[in-house]
Amino acid sequence: MQDLQRAIENYLAGTASLEEQQLVNNWYYSFDDDNIAIPADDRALREKIRERIHVRLRQTLDLNTSPTGRTTVFYISRIAAAVLLLLGLAGGAWFFLQPGKQARTPVISQNIGKKGNIVPGGNRAVLVLANGDSILLDNAGNGMLSQQGNTSVIKLNSGMLAYKAGHASGGAVTYNTIRTPRGGQYQVTLPDGTEVWLNAASSLKFPTAFTGNSREVSLSGEGYFEVKPFTDSKGKKIPFLVRVLSRKEDMTVRVLGTKFNIMAYEDEATINTALLEGAVAASSGADSVMIKPGERASLAHGQQHFKTGPADFRDILAWKNGEFRFREAGIKDIMRQLCRWYDVEVEYRDAADNVKLSGIIPKTEDISVLLDALQATGKVHFEVKNRKIIVQPL
Repeated sequence: MQDLQRAIENYLAGTASLEEQQLVNNWYYSFDDDNIAIPADDRALREKIRERIHVRLRQTLDLNTSPTGRTTVFYISRIAAAVLLLLGLAGGAWFFLQPGKQARTPVISQNIGKKGNIVPGGNRAVLVLANGDSILLDNAGNGMLSQQGNTSVIKLNSGMLAYKAGHASGGAVTYNTIRTPRGGQYQVTLPDGTEVWLNAASSLKFPTAFTGNSREVSLSGEGYFEVKPFTDSKGKKIPFLVRVLSRKEDMTVRVLGTKFNIMAYEDEATINTALLEGAVAASSGADSVMIKPGERASLAHGQQHFKTGPADFRDILAWKNGEFRFREAGIKDIMRQLCRWYDVEVEYRDAADNVKLSGIIPKTEDISVLLDALQATGKVHFEVKNRKIIVQPL
């Protein structure tokens, strides 16, 4: 009960983790049956949650206004369904339709199957130690997991991984690697205090102790970094380097102390580095660029020069904050994200390049709920066979 109370408090404050959001979802919907009497205290909490939903929905109106008038915009949540029913809508999805468009009633396709067949991802990762041993972090108990040289590897009560560096040693530098599968994400605190959030299908290789004139890690997939300033025994600032592991490009991001996101999936068209705070320099081959706060630098696969532009961190960090956010996104872009988070495959029956959608979807939903919402736009049809999603543009 204490976990539920804490989850509700965090949800109302807007700081709930994915697990806490799911816990609130389950509690809220435990009163789905109108014949069940709801205790007065619970009814008051539900009203507060409903008010917060209204606030979030109002906040999305500015985001979800398409200047072209051609894109269907949706917002979906099982929690939000209670609000929708009050407004006389049905089906668990709210569509913000552009002027002149007719609202469609969400239809649960029998092809999609029962909810729960394909569930969302969670905190899952494998830690590979310097000696090659592997630890499945989602099953590991809290406390010390390993001693790597003078550094203790600890799984905290919050579920995240932390490296606690001891006294510096003159021995050889050893490396650990943390890997998230499709359908997984994880958070780790490195020996220098830098915090890293890894998205699904990503990996981070790092030393168990930082020595020398730089702090260097290697990333594949996507990660968000909050780098802590670090100095040597003489007070000299030690830079932090992220080498992007890609079969197509050789790219490095150099920082001192800052907050930034790197997205470098092999199946995406570009490698993107977005800076929230501080200053970073990205380099690839003979080209380099300084990125300012609020900017994003993109390097297209096969290209030699960066392109810079404004960064919308509501979209870029949605994965870290428990949401999918799409703005005029193509259905293939959307499906790549869903495939990584739900660990499914996708097949396209016809060309789908012209299907574009915008919206906000909680990552805690079963995939059938998401597909029903997308399908209800009338722009696309889905069929699910085992763990393969067949996409048919309409």
